[in-house]
Parts: sequence; C-alpha cells; structure tokens
Amino acid sequence: MAQRNIKRWYKLDNAGKLYPAIATSRWSSVFRASVVLKEQVVPELLQTAVNRVLPRFPSMAVCMGRGLFWYYFEANTKPFLIQPDTGHPCLRFRWKENNGYLLRVLYYQKRISVEFFHSVTDGTGGFAFLKTLAAEYLRLGGNHVPSGHGVLDIKRKPSAAETEDAFQRLPLPKVTRSWRETRAYHMAGEAEPPHTLHVIAATMPYKPVREMAKPLGVTVTEYIAAVLLYACYLRQQSGQKSSEKKTRPIRVSIPVNMRGYFPTETLRNFSTFVNPEIDPRLGTYTFEEIARDVHHFMRYTLNPKLLYAGIAKNVSKERNLLLRLCPLPVKKLAINGVFRYVGDRTVTTTLTNIGAMDAPQAMVAHVERFELMLGASATPRCNCALVSTGDTMTMMFTRNQREADLPREALRFLVERGVPVTIESNQ
Repeated sequence: MAQRNIKRWYKLDNAGKLYPAIATSRWSSVFRASVVLKEQVVPELLQTAVNRVLPRFPSMAVCMGRGLFWYYFEANTKPFLIQPDTGHPCLRFRWKENNGYLLRVLYYQKRISVEFFHSVTDGTGGFAFLKTLAAEYLRLGGNHVPSGHGVLDIKRKPSAAETEDAFQRLPLPKVTRSWRETRAYHMAGEAEPPHTLHVIAATMPYKPVREMAKPLGVTVTEYIAAVLLYACYLRQQSGQKSSEKKTRPIRVSIPVNMRGYFPTETLRNFSTFVNPEIDPRLGTYTFEEIARDVHHFMRYTLNPKLLYAGIAKNVSKERNLLLRLCPLPVKKLAINGVFRYVGDRTVTTTLTNIGAMDAPQAMVAHVERFELMLGASATPRCNCALVSTGDTMTMMFTRNQREADLPREALRFLVERGVPVTIESNQ
C-alpha cells in the first residue's frame, strides 16, 4: 500500500472516547454497513479496490494507541486484507489483530460488508466508505461509476474538514442538559454467549409503510419507533409477573445525525441520541397514541438548542482539567462504571434509520439493496436498523438473547396491516 501524506495521529472525537473504555467481548461497539450486489463478489477485485480506497479515508486507516491520559488513533500503513464473511457478525476488535485496523472488509456471495469500531466513525461516515469502495470495485469490473451522491473521489486528496472533530466547533451553550434517565424495561430472555449475534433481515416495500405513517402525521422513523414501543409494551403487560417491571418505562434510543443541524464534512462521529418513551404507570396505550407521543417528543427534542445543550455536558467533562489529568486506567474504570449505571440499562431497544440511500445511478443499476446492522448491546436485548434502497426498506434486527420476541411482534404488526415482508436469518 502506498505511503499516505496524512497526519500521524488523531485525537478520538468526543463520542469516540467512550467506546474503548466500555468495549467487551459481549459488547463490541461495532456496526456493519453492507451492499448486496446483483452478481457474485470477486475477492481479487475487492482487495484491489480496498487498496485504492483506504488512503482516501485517513481517519479510518488507523490503529489504536494508548497514551497516559487518553486513547488516540495513529496512522496505519500496514497491509489491509479482506476476509471471507464467516461466523457471527460485529465481533469485537482486538487492537493487535487485523494488522491493527479498526475496520474489516468482508465478502460473501453477492454481499460486501464493512464493519467499523464505533470510535472511528458513525453510520454516515461508514456508508461514505462503503459506497466509495463499491464504486471502485464496480469500476475495476469494467463499469463506469462517477463520484458524487455519497461516493468520494479517490483521486482527490482528503480535506482537513473530513477528519475534524466537529463536536469541538459546535456553538455549545454554558447551560448543559443532563440525559440521565431511570432504568427502563428490558424484555426477559436468555443471554447468549459472547460473540453470538442473531440476525433477522426483513425486507419490505417502503411505500406501504410510508402510507401507513401519513394519516398519523408521523415520519417513517417515528412510525417504526412506535411499532417497537408498542411491541415491547404488549410483551411487558402480558409476559412479566413482577409489578415493578410492568411499570418501568419503555424507551427507544434513536441516534441523531448532527450534520443536519450543523454544517460539517466530517467523516468521523458526529451524532447524539434522543430517547422517546412511554410510561405504563399513566395507563393503557393504543398504537396510535404511542405514535403521536413519539412524534411530539421528536418535534420538541430535535432542535439545535436542546441538542447542543445535551452535547455540551459531555464536551464540558472532556475539557475539565482535573479529568484531563486523570490517568487513563482511572478514566476507563470511571467511564465504564458510569455507563453501566446510566447507559445501556436506561433503554429498552435502539432504532437507527440511515434513511434513503443515495448513490450514483450507474451504481444503483448493480445493487439490490444496502443494509445496516447494529452490534450486540451490553445487556441482552434486541436492536433495529433501517435503510431504504429505492422502494425497498430493510429492517435489520440484531440481538444477543435467544428469544426473538421483539422482531416477531414488530413484523407481525406490519404484516397484519398489509405490508409484505421477506425474512432472512443467520440461525
């Protein structure tokens, strides 16, 4: 691989600093972006494409370094090798494996997948890499695929804007907003061994889902969030004997792409979370009522002032002199402890929607669909990721518990309302 004219090291961004401290064999902090082509993948062409594309993404061509006070990224110029896609997805990255890289490129039949350690990038950056890689792969196969529509020009040098920590440029208020929340309801289930991730991929036409959301005045994201909340609510009220668990709030965590609220070209992490919920202590809920509640919560919460105030709390801690001078092992213990107490246990499930996938038409002609997959959570539960390709929407359910209650109830809800669903699974 050619030597890259890039920075020698990068600080982890504000969101990325969390993941090295909390990653374990059970919770890998890894997500996967995939493209399913219309023809079988040729591994030799894919390896060549990776070699050409990786230098265009210097903030991803890195390995993890451990300093006295913080982890950091160091430029990695070692050979990068693609791998056949076998075993369970989204396995933990170990810093010395894979020549130190914090992403994997995998292939299986017609599918190209890229797995990212979340400290490196978020879904937006991940799909920029995947689409650029797929475009170069198709070019090597004799197809003309132009840059644009999310495909980066690999002949152009990376800009400083693409590698910035955009959190540091946000106009953060002095007043911060705490996101601390109470413990949420979790569906009962048997935890699977570490490195085990069950996957259910449900493909369906996008239009019927959008048409069902319209009369309620909600977006597709809000509609699917309401479906997940309703499925969990029905399960909570019928399946738990404990009165305490029957009254715990049901909360879905939804990542928010901050690029829609603050201009930046960064390919690193730049997102936050909002957590709509229902409170069973207040009475019974219909689906329509849940959908309206989610909609109004999202409309109130998704404004720059509240989002900036929520991010300001994390950034202020990062800039605190006492915390900055605290040795890394102590920081890691503190971050891990806080996350276990106020992090994963405060949400019932996670829903991320990357939206409609934009790509050059010349690429779309060779693509069946794009996919997004979330890795396992710290606690046994099920998560969901959405992505749309043309008129096809893919719901990818991933779970580290044996029971498939959430995907079964959510998909049954959609099918009963006339949405045709095709299901694939790794079980």
